Amino acid sequence: MEETVLSSERPETSIVDPETIDLLSTALNFVDAGGPVLYLLAALSFLTLVLIVAKAMQFSSARLGERAQKGALARVRKATQDAVDVLKEEAQIEKAGLRAARRELRPLEGGLGMLGLIAMLSPLIGLLGTVVGMIDAFRALSEAGGAVDPSLLSAGIWVALLTTAAGLIVAIPAALAHGWFEGRLALFADLAEQTIGEVADVRRDHPHHFGVAAD
Repeated sequence: MEETVLSSERPETSIVDPETIDLLSTALNFVDAGGPVLYLLAALSFLTLVLIVAKAMQFSSARLGERAQKGALARVRKATQDAVDVLKEEAQIEKAGLRAARRELRPLEGGLGMLGLIAMLSPLIGLLGTVVGMIDAFRALSEAGGAVDPSLLSAGIWVALLTTAAGLIVAIPAALAHGWFEGRLALFADLAEQTIGEVADVRRDHPHHFGVAAD
């Protein structure tokens, strides 16, 4: 009697999606075609992504909103109120509040300069790659002499323009993120200044509460 042996083995399935592999391969081909300039832009794009994610997490944890009860603005208010209890001059109270606001702003400003620099330099680096690529294309065309091949020139121009596009792709998100973070900091600075003024005005409006004789 013949026995039928059923194999328990199943066809192996690839863990990585083939489309993902094709996309990655295409991206690497683009980088190779662009040369060193595109490698530099790829590194800047990775740095931009890291900075944006890190700053977004930092801003989220700082809670810069006006309604946050345990956020940066609440800490500025508390520092100003503590200064009201120990200081006599309104100017000194405001300085203490401004110092507290500055302590909140200083760590949030870290990395924004780099983000702005990437936004400014990336298009210039891409343009540099375009110029270098155009020079190589026309040099190859001149070396061909009388046997002019239009495809040789078009291929060189395509590769050259690739670096300009890459530079803009890196610069646009960096510029948008930099502007958004700077806007959040400017808004917080205005709110902090307003909060410090409101707390400091308490001494002016209620001098007897602090043991200061009214005029």
